Amino acid sequence: MNRGNRGPGRDRDHRQPRRERSVFSRFSNDEYALLAEAARAAGLTLTGYVAEAALAAARGVHAPSTLPLREALVELMAARTQVRKFGTNVNQAVRELNSLGQAPEWLPQAVRLTSQAVSRLEAAAGVVADASRAERRRPQPRRGAQAPPDSQSGAQEREAS
Repeated sequence: MNRGNRGPGRDRDHRQPRRERSVFSRFSNDEYALLAEAARAAGLTLTGYVAEAALAAARGVHAPSTLPLREALVELMAARTQVRKFGTNVNQAVRELNSLGQAPEWLPQAVRLTSQAVSRLEAAAGVVADASRAERRRPQPRRGAQAPPDSQSGAQEREAS
């Protein structure tokens, strides 16, 4: 499969058996640029983004956007690296304290940097938690024309039969 003209981003989740229907759309240059930027921000290919956005509109839910989560993930990874470095610094400081009887000069700066990294971790984790809560509050797509029976009426129907 030739992926030479495919832009950055991931494909949509693939299904087996594959999807059988396709839709062709035309866009102005401005519309295309807008969609391409939205796809990039969501981390999807353009085709994947257009498909997900169309399905989201049909279902009455939000179009795909992973930008806040992506930014939070980048921040989490950077902060994790800083915290790991701090662990190494603590080991070195303990070694120096044991051998020389005093803490190294650089220890206060390392503690300050670690406090900043922990603050970044907390902020990024907050973004992820907020996005997760927002995702759970999103309306779920309707399945079929009938609303699902509530558990109480379903129990009453089973008792009657």
